[in-house]
Amino acid sequence: MDEFLEKIEKHRSEFYRFVLRNVWDSGVSEDVFSQAVLAAYENRHKYTPGTNFRAWMFRILMNKCFVANRETARAFEPLDSPAVAQALAAQPEPRIAALENPAAVLEQCGDEVFRAFRGLSTAQRTCILLRGVERFSYQEIAEIMEIPVGTVMTHLARGRKKLRQELADYAKETGIIREFPRLRQREESAKENEGKGS
Repeated sequence: MDEFLEKIEKHRSEFYRFVLRNVWDSGVSEDVFSQAVLAAYENRHKYTPGTNFRAWMFRILMNKCFVANRETARAFEPLDSPAVAQALAAQPEPRIAALENPAAVLEQCGDEVFRAFRGLSTAQRTCILLRGVERFSYQEIAEIMEIPVGTVMTHLARGRKKLRQELADYAKETGIIREFPRLRQREESAKENEGKGS
């Protein structure tokens, strides 16, 4: 087998998983994956041996997913619109420590997670998957997406916040996490005790 194809085959499952999680229409995932592999093979002369093959391949996969999502042309309001941003800002931030790391929760969840992921912008979803699932560094993600490291961090922070908001209730209902009762402030307790003593 061709050495280049061996490299693709070695990481085939993670490459396909990335496509499946990033295309809006899962029905086109096979086609998108095939197109990415073909594009990579046709451009194999552009890959520099000894450099990060996974990062090089993920850049191609990401671009093919972007193209597929544009073609799908979903009919809903963009999440970066002022109306959606205002609605998200109005929601209280859930105070649940376990959801600070959504990647750990995603492995235990089903369709609800994929629906929540579809609520993220393509850039946010890509950054979260590359960081949380594929374990790339911020610098590697920046190189794959061809954006500054600071922008990667912004996409991660905003994406994680949206996921926390979307998944908090579901995680509590399914027992993935449980919310502990809120402790009263010491001052409140002290005032109550003073009132009882008088």
